[in-house]
Amino acid sequence: MTDDVLAYVLMRIKLGFTDQVLERLREIDEAVRIAVTTGEYDVVILLEVRNLEALYDITVNRIHKIEGIEETTTAVVEKMIST
Repeated sequence: MTDDVLAYVLMRIKLGFTDQVLERLREIDEAVRIAVTTGEYDVVILLEVRNLEALYDITVNRIHKIEGIEETTTAVVEKMIST
C-alpha cells in the first residue's frame, strides 16, 4: 500500500471542448485514470500524488488553467477498499 494521496477531480466541460481537454489532461503524469462520463460531470480524473501540496499544484496550476473546463470538484480519497 502506498502513502500517496489519491483524489478524484470531477469536471464540467464546455460544449465542443471535450477532446481538447482530454489531450491536456493526458499530459499530467499523476493521472491514473481519465473517464468521460454521463450525468452531472463530463470528465472524471483520478490523480495519485505524493501529498496535498502536490494535489493543490496540479489542480490550481494545471487543471484550472485548461481552456474548456467550466467547473471542477475535487474529492480526496480517505480510504480505498479493494473488492
